[in-house]
Amino acid sequence: MIETINLWIQDHQDLVYTLIFTYCVSKASILPIFVGIFVVSESLLIGPSMIAMLSGAFVGDMLRFWLGRKYGDAIVRKLPDSFSKWLGKTMRLFEHYGVAYILLCRYPNTIRSISVFPVGMSSMSFMRFLPLSIASILIWIGSFFAIGYALGEGMSELLERNLTLLSPILLIVFLGLGWLGLRRIDKLEQQAEKAIK
Repeated sequence: MIETINLWIQDHQDLVYTLIFTYCVSKASILPIFVGIFVVSESLLIGPSMIAMLSGAFVGDMLRFWLGRKYGDAIVRKLPDSFSKWLGKTMRLFEHYGVAYILLCRYPNTIRSISVFPVGMSSMSFMRFLPLSIASILIWIGSFFAIGYALGEGMSELLERNLTLLSPILLIVFLGLGWLGLRRIDKLEQQAEKAIK
């Protein structure tokens, strides 16, 4: 199955780079891990992959900041109360943690899709936000890509030794560890929210 996916990606690289860019515009997540794995398997090229991820994350940040700055209050007034309250909690997270929020907001599941929107609504200037956003993008994409690249190299070595039975097991273990990691981040986020109530 992995070989089939690799072949499909190789045959549709332009589409895949476009999808990577689009996904990174919409939200930040663990996608760079999978990109790293596919770069090691030579299904994707490192240059276009990095450009797609970095530019997508940058465009997404700029778009959310601009929307928050220009239309934030009007958008919040039109939102259902439950979503408006949740956005208020996210805003309080930013007010409480400031720079740390910008550097860490890409990962927690419940805030990563709109993470920068509250920053745009705040009094933080664009010129202060811009370098923090770039640093955050480089830290998260670089870290996750490195993890994926290392995992991909490990899988390649196993495949070269004809241990193909272990690769599905490793994939399941990796997905399980990823799921546990996401749960842990969500718990930390809930603790942070309680701290600012």
